[in-house]
Amino acid sequence: MREGQGFRAEAKAGDMHLILMATHTALGPIAFVFDVKTNREVTAHESATDFDDAKDKAESLAKSWNRVHHPKTPFPALEWKPTG
Repeated sequence: MREGQGFRAEAKAGDMHLILMATHTALGPIAFVFDVKTNREVTAHESATDFDDAKDKAESLAKSWNRVHHPKTPFPALEWKPTG
């Protein structure tokens, strides 16, 4: 895979709209979460062993963020789609 390729999923519920990323970089796969409403990343980049691990980490990060910022909003099911 080329740098920047990977997978993304959107989580929309209530007024929450997050984009979860599992992306390949020069250092390997990473996971992070982006808040569409604030137009910024809401988690640090976490390294992963492979794309499945990166997806799991991104989902875990997003669920943790959701519990803090939108505790009454259930986290939606994700559909991962390839990027680039």
